Amino acid sequence: MRTSARRASAVIAAAAAIAALLAGCAPSPRPSGAPTSPPASTPPAPTEPAPTASPEPTFDPAGDAEANRPLVERSLAPLVSAGGIPAGRSVVDALTAAGIPLEALQITADRTSIGLPVDSLLFSVRSGESCVLGQFDGDGFMTTTAPVLASGACLVGATASLD
Repeated sequence: MRTSARRASAVIAAAAAIAALLAGCAPSPRPSGAPTSPPASTPPAPTEPAPTASPEPTFDPAGDAEANRPLVERSLAPLVSAGGIPAGRSVVDALTAAGIPLEALQITADRTSIGLPVDSLLFSVRSGESCVLGQFDGDGFMTTTAPVLASGACLVGATASLD
């Protein structure tokens, strides 16, 4: 019984301490008739300067793929937001419009050998000794980076003509 009395005393003391701390955090009541806004003669608070826009990314053919990845993703954003798997030509046009040379691109066919739409469309952008690899499929869009293959290409297997 003595232990439970000590516990009860400890709980009451802790509750009183917490209540005292919280009471110290409460705002003091405003005197009646006090203005609710600062007087008109108070100078305005300084304003923050407007943030400067970051420059648009540009393609660096000798640069690292990771550095060029934001440009690739930004240039394909309209195709991504449209949903689905875009036509290969649309991907190529979006990338070249962003300043990426045709010679840096590879893309897989957007139709099967019997003329049906593909389940996924792969593309690559070579920059330096690395590649931005991208994929449109039923789950959406993703990119990653990887080193250039020993063949000098970024994609393995057959790719579509970019003419």
